[in-house]
Formats: sequence, C-alpha cells, structure tokens
Amino acid sequence: MNLKKIKKEWIFFKSLKLVKFNANTIGKIILFDLMFFVSFFVLRRLFDYFSKNLFFPNQLSSAMVLIVMSLVYYLVILLLYSFFKYNVLAFIRSLFEKTQISFNRFGQFYILNLVIAVIFFAIMYFLGFILSSVKQNYAPFVFVLLAIPYSLFLYVVINLSHSLFYQDNSLKESLRRGFSWSFSKIKAYRETILVMIIAALVLFLLFFVAGYLIRLLTAKNYSLYLTAYSYFKQISIIVLDIFIYLLILINRISFYYITKDTK
Repeated sequence: MNLKKIKKEWIFFKSLKLVKFNANTIGKIILFDLMFFVSFFVLRRLFDYFSKNLFFPNQLSSAMVLIVMSLVYYLVILLLYSFFKYNVLAFIRSLFEKTQISFNRFGQFYILNLVIAVIFFAIMYFLGFILSSVKQNYAPFVFVLLAIPYSLFLYVVINLSHSLFYQDNSLKESLRRGFSWSFSKIKAYRETILVMIIAALVLFLLFFVAGYLIRLLTAKNYSLYLTAYSYFKQISIIVLDIFIYLLILINRISFYYITKDTK
C-alpha cells in the first residue's frame, strides 16, 4: 500500500485532515483540555493542603477522614473529567454534523465513567495481586508485560464507550459495545494504534540521536555537556508532552470516526 493510498484510507489521516481544516473547533477542544488540567492541579493542591493541615484527635479518626476525603476527591476529579470530556465530544461531533450541546444525558455520562473506573480498578487490583506473587527479579518485566496491554485496553474502551454514548447509544449499550468492540473491532482501530507506535518509535529515535550528538560534540567540555543536556532534557519533556497531547487529540476524532462508520 503506497503512502497516498494510506493517507486517503486510514482513519488517522482523515482525522488529521479534520483537525487541519477546523482550526476554530480544535482551538475550543484545546481550551477545554487546558481548563481541565488547570482545574485538576488546583484541586490537587487544595486536597494536599487540607490533608496536611487538618487536625485529628487520634490516628483512627485521621485515617477514616482521609479515606473519605480521598474518595470524595476522586469522585470530584471524575466529575471534572466527565464535564470537560462531554464538551469535547460535543465539539468533535460538530466536525461531522451540525449539533447543539445538551446536558440532558450528562448524569448518565458521569455514571458511565464511574462504572468504567470501578471495572478497571478491579482489573488493576487483580493484576497487582498477580504481580505480588512474582519473584522480585522478574517483577519489572512482568509489570511491563501486564501494564502495556492493560493501558491500551483501557484507552480503547474509554474512547469507544465515550464516542458510542455521544452518538445516542444508551449507557448500557455504550459500555457493552465499548468492551466487546475492543476485541471484535480491532481491524477498525489498529491503524490508530499503529500510528501511535510508529510515531513513538520515531520520536524515541530522534531523542536518541540528539542525545548522542550532544554527548559527542561536548565530550571535551563536561560543564558544556551538563548545560546542553539540561536544556535537552527540558526541551524533550516539552516536545514529548505536545506530541502525546496531539496524538490524543487526533485519536479522539479517530475513535468517533470508527464508531460512526461501524454502527
């Protein structure tokens, strides 16, 4: 398959085209994502402040209150995430058809996210139990073998379920299809995952070459090497963050595309 045909047929590149020609809508998505991250960090700071400064008469009451506070904190974080993602899905839908945002089903969307969170927490707990029974020498390798498919499965289920829900599927149907399609519709989203993997490998190669060149060019000046490496590290983190976010942005549209085409 040649490059021109890939760009024409692959959903990832169709989504990239939508991003390119809908700057106003994409700008709104980015703005809502930024507002979520700001809200998240503010809430995190508030939680840390109260958890460190509240006075408790004994350790038992302290532990109980902290457990309750932690539960409330995670429920609020999930509520924030649901609110901003719900709006983002509205913007994504507007790329395909004229639509007006309505919060009539927002409560169900929050419950959908809550159910997904509980299910994957249970899976994570089970995987943690398996990991704890592995010998310490092999634990890091087993962790990688478990973490990669777990993360991909979670990523696919969330995006499929959200896209299905915002296309007027019921909560139950969105959840059922989100999980079942993760296995039965691999062909539909494999290109999206493949692009992620290829892009990550290319980025890793670029970082590796850049790091090698820095070490080669500054080999005779250690202080220059430390300065250059410090800048390189900061730039790498920024580039990596932007790269990951852009992939997530495009993939949200891709998964909406997938569920729209396979209904």
